[in-house]
Amino acid sequence: MFSQTDTAQNIPANDPYWLSFWELPESAEDVFTLFSAADIRRTRDAHLENLETLILAVTSRLFALRHHTSFPDPELVPERDALNCIRILTRVLPFIYEKDELEEWQNKFFWAARRRRRTEILFDETNAQDETVPAPPTAGGEFEAAPPLMEELIDTLIDLLFYSGFTLPLSFSSKAKVTFAIWQSGVGCNTPVGTTKEFESNKIETLRLLLAITSKAVFMPASSSSLMHI
Repeated sequence: MFSQTDTAQNIPANDPYWLSFWELPESAEDVFTLFSAADIRRTRDAHLENLETLILAVTSRLFALRHHTSFPDPELVPERDALNCIRILTRVLPFIYEKDELEEWQNKFFWAARRRRRTEILFDETNAQDETVPAPPTAGGEFEAAPPLMEELIDTLIDLLFYSGFTLPLSFSSKAKVTFAIWQSGVGCNTPVGTTKEFESNKIETLRLLLAITSKAVFMPASSSSLMHI
């Protein structure tokens, strides 16, 4: 499924092709099988624009799911979609980090100011609305200022770690979808929140992506590590 990105040039962001990435896999194993290391590296080296679109598509879908009032409704906005987006990013990021030549691109793509269309994100299309371009001091009209992509991704993942119906019980809070509660009883908390095997699995997958994001040095070649020059 992913191999098309290393042969086709500039697949449009609104191409239905991207929907399959979060709709078809049923497990983390499926994602890691479909995204072979060789395919990811070929796409990265030959068609980086497709890798950009993939990341923008899955992050846009993840952001939209987090803000949807019905998430994680199994029919309207299933948690499977969110988990697959998380799994794809967990799989892809190490192959971006391992290439020294992408350092400048990484900084611009993940951490530059952005602007996006003010129109609502559609749930049957991927992200044709996000633009990783410098935002003006006051973005007016059709566009609005947006935080850097990685900042918004980290904020979204933190919210999902404390999200009712995804990592916390549905009955825990009737007012807010996101409640920053202590998962287990201990200092400052006498009552455990309660959990299930599914909630624990969702927490682990979310934490795994946060770990991948913050562990860039682990995926860098040893020759580029500052420790090699001490």
